[in-house]
Amino acid sequence: MPEQPKHIVLKAKGLVDGTGAPMSSNVAILITDGVIQEIGNELEVISPPGAEEIDLGDKTLMPGMVDAHMHFFGLGTDRPFGGLPTETHIYRALRTAGEARKMLEAGITAVRCLGSGHIGPSLKRAIEDKHVPGPRMVTAGHFISSTAGTFDHISMPLDWVKADDMLADGVEGVRAMVRRRIRQGADVIKVGLSRSGVAGDGYQAWGEDPLNQIASYSLEEIQALTQEAHRNKLKVSAHCIGDEAVRVALKAGVDTIEHGYGISDDTRKMMVDHNALVVSTICQLHFHVIGAARFDYPEWARTLFQKHIEVMRSDFEKSLAAGVRYVLGTDLIGYPTHPQELAAKEFELAVEWGMEPMQAIVAGTQGGAETMSMDNVIGTIEAGKWADIIGVTGSPVKDITTLQSVDFVMQGGQVVRNSVNN
Repeated sequence: MPEQPKHIVLKAKGLVDGTGAPMSSNVAILITDGVIQEIGNELEVISPPGAEEIDLGDKTLMPGMVDAHMHFFGLGTDRPFGGLPTETHIYRALRTAGEARKMLEAGITAVRCLGSGHIGPSLKRAIEDKHVPGPRMVTAGHFISSTAGTFDHISMPLDWVKADDMLADGVEGVRAMVRRRIRQGADVIKVGLSRSGVAGDGYQAWGEDPLNQIASYSLEEIQALTQEAHRNKLKVSAHCIGDEAVRVALKAGVDTIEHGYGISDDTRKMMVDHNALVVSTICQLHFHVIGAARFDYPEWARTLFQKHIEVMRSDFEKSLAAGVRYVLGTDLIGYPTHPQELAAKEFELAVEWGMEPMQAIVAGTQGGAETMSMDNVIGTIEAGKWADIIGVTGSPVKDITTLQSVDFVMQGGQVVRNSVNN
């Protein structure tokens, strides 16, 4: 006898559907086998026989949040980034399983994990196979970096770093690396495209001065990398700080610009002309700045992060005004300094820096889904899409901070958390 479809009717006082449409009132959503079938007034949507009804009362429903840039490193952030090659994969994998669960319970139902070594693809597989709960994932596997480039662990012997299979140089080298990333299980390619332009800089990947960056790959290399990724139907995400790197990325056809600040007005116009997607990553710097004293950052690091956040904010405000398309991503990497389940803070910071609340909501739901190439199935509450839905108290359009206290989480029609009816 065939299994009967599972129907759920979800009711709430308000709905913000993620498309940018005005908030609706007194809504009901019919969900069948995890897919949204109908959305309408609670008096109009008819419950099929045997349907489960979940009435969230005065809550507001919204699409699950999408963090378009984060990392499941599985490494404590009180340890240096250089610890990645030396920590065991078993520990890192177990740690990320716990981090993934916390993210999902906080209402982040999908993420792009933009660099994590072997951990990301394995965690994605475990989530999809329902061994551990977590967000839907698009994952880059390992970074791709030039020798002495963005993510090269330059304090370690070169042979050690090469053994980690992250470094690629030259047109044929980057093509081969894209293929190895695909073999690793990546479904997006993450490349480091900027680095400090000062020898001996204390923080090579970001640089002590965001206005003194160089491109770590040539245009020809990035064109080859992007062509190889696109031929295999994968998008390319590029770490870009500074004019030179952003311009190389745009000319090469990179799909998303990560960070995208430290730039000139001419480069800003180029981003608009290319209709580029730029991922915000405000939280990364915000949590460094507010945690500097608590975690005893050295003075050079405090100065570095303060300088970066000032330039990032200035360029974010200018770019918004110029019409640059932003999506929301946090670049959070874990405890203790950067807990990934605090990703909703990005919405608040984006609004503080000039976005309208509805604009931020769209950027952190529909926009994030677009970066994942999943906007046909997630990112908005519309008929035919998967039921990834959260519920909050009050209106996020009036108070964006409500997203930091999620009361209800559903993923694919399965209730993950319900503090309303418990």
